[in-house]
Amino acid sequence: MRIFWLASCTLITISFNSLALDVKQRFDHLDKDKNGFLSLEELSSQPHLKKHIAQWDENKDQQISLLEFKHYLTNKS
Repeated sequence: MRIFWLASCTLITISFNSLALDVKQRFDHLDKDKNGFLSLEELSSQPHLKKHIAQWDENKDQQISLLEFKHYLTNKS
């Protein structure tokens, strides 16, 4: 039983780490100027993201931080 529990915890941890890495890689790919934010210009090639920017720009600064991007990807319907 302990081995099953340990294996389950390990797989869950790996899964969460993989998701976090995927989000970061996608964000870094879109962040062309590498300033740590996604601008409207950087999202111009992603109309499906740009279309809903007002919904996921939590602080309404017209820039998307990594945290806002993560929230969008993990909470979208």
